[in-house]
Amino acid sequence: VSFSASGELLAFVGHDSSISVVNGANNQQLAVLKGAFLPMLSLTWIGPHSIVAAGHDCVPKLFRYSDDGNVTFVNDLDIAQEKEAGTMSAMNRFRNMDKKATADSSTELKTKHQNTITQVSIYSGTKDNCNKFCTTGKDGQMIIWDVKSLESSISGLKIS
Repeated sequence: VSFSASGELLAFVGHDSSISVVNGANNQQLAVLKGAFLPMLSLTWIGPHSIVAAGHDCVPKLFRYSDDGNVTFVNDLDIAQEKEAGTMSAMNRFRNMDKKATADSSTELKTKHQNTITQVSIYSGTKDNCNKFCTTGKDGQMIIWDVKSLESSISGLKIS
């Protein structure tokens, strides 16, 4: 649950993979977006129209609440990075599979968090103008995300 900086908007997540915003200034108008992602556990406002939510997907997600009362998904904020494959000859690969019963399959996620994100909070700035926000997860990590760096690294992203 998170109130906007003005206090007029209340955002909350549901266990049905939904994000909802209630507009107290507009007859308690309710906007709900049900996504095709795993349920989220936490969210916070990082701008007058921008919400960051995260949970079981292990990735913070950006949502936008528009003046006409709709919530839309904008983008994942952690772009999956391919891990470099080690150089191993075919002969060595089959030898390892035979002798050591090992393969190159990795259970590591391609995201910064390796488990559920349990909390999203503002690290620097305000709910109207966030400079940095922080995510903490069940993997024991606390990751600080710089809003300007995210805007420059993700093509066409504008956080407001």
